[in-house]
Amino acid sequence: MDIKQDNSTPINANELVAHRGYRGKYPENTFLSLNKAIEHGALFIELDVQFSKDKLPIIYHDTSLKRVSGQEGSVFDLNRDVLTTVSAFEPARFGEQFVDEKIAPLEALVDILLQNPPVIAFVEIKDESISHCGRELMLQEIQRILEPVAGQTVIMSFDFQLAIMARESDWPLVGVVLERWEDLESEETLQAVPDFIYVDHEIIPEDYNLHDSPALSEATLVAYEVTDRALGYKLLAQGVDMLETYEIEALMAPN
Repeated sequence: MDIKQDNSTPINANELVAHRGYRGKYPENTFLSLNKAIEHGALFIELDVQFSKDKLPIIYHDTSLKRVSGQEGSVFDLNRDVLTTVSAFEPARFGEQFVDEKIAPLEALVDILLQNPPVIAFVEIKDESISHCGRELMLQEIQRILEPVAGQTVIMSFDFQLAIMARESDWPLVGVVLERWEDLESEETLQAVPDFIYVDHEIIPEDYNLHDSPALSEATLVAYEVTDRALGYKLLAQGVDMLETYEIEALMAPN
């Protein structure tokens, strides 16, 4: 890959993933944030999935409602029809500016992707919901909903068993998220046969030759959280394939 070193040169959209949508300017994991990322040129978006009291998937990162919705309680305490009336406005960051933006059901992603056929979504199943729902139900519900856009969605998780189950069910695209760099070579990672491997860029060893890694020969390596172009170019030169960022516009826009 010919890596550009000029920090004024935009990073290619094919190398970028919009983390929780366009989180830099909009409340994370919302219909608004995901659409704004696409509007600003994202071809890849990422979002998180938790489950409601009645065990239905919502687009949300935390189990607690405090940070994103500004209220006490857990997503596990409320049925989905109630949660979708709750604001997802990140009051500590944005005040009341986005108070009308509500928690979205996973079905909202289907609408977004059907309207944007070139876009691929990374759907991270949060492992906190496992004890609440069980892996089988979680995967069954997510696959049922996403079936119309199966070719545009990567099912992934920190929980390798979920990724393995997705692979065994013949879902087209599967990913794993590494908690430790050593997990790259683990038996569970190999069993999942991931199309994508996510990793915090800070745990990638400086002296590890990513270009020659057998574990990465068939998988795309995505590094998060990338804050600026200089860091992005460095990681791409090291052998990382894609970069996940909250600042999709800043990394893509010409200076």
